[in-house]
Amino acid sequence: MKFTFRKYERINKQKEIDAVITGGRKFFENGLLVYILKTDRNYSRIAILVSSKVEKSAVIRNKFKRRIREIFRLNKYKIKTPVDIVVVATQISVRQKYKILEESFLKILNQNGILNL
Repeated sequence: MKFTFRKYERINKQKEIDAVITGGRKFFENGLLVYILKTDRNYSRIAILVSSKVEKSAVIRNKFKRRIREIFRLNKYKIKTPVDIVVVATQISVRQKYKILEESFLKILNQNGILNL
């Protein structure tokens, strides 16, 4: 089992991010806003959006991105159906601790029936 975060597991194109936001299901838990769209690929992908309007400090914005990426990296093997995930930061979620972010993220995936626990 590889725990690396591969380049192909990122959603880079704005067109693909918009497709997930418009066509996917929306979930909100503890300030964490997540859009999920099932895909035909045999792997899951993620995009993390943090606006400078949400948090001025680039250090905190990047810290949030690293935390979400790490949560995804450590738990991607539990995802049973391939999905595209877009995580949108809110003012509440940007400053939350890792453990709370992890619980919220996994709860959203579990509620949607995506996680294989």
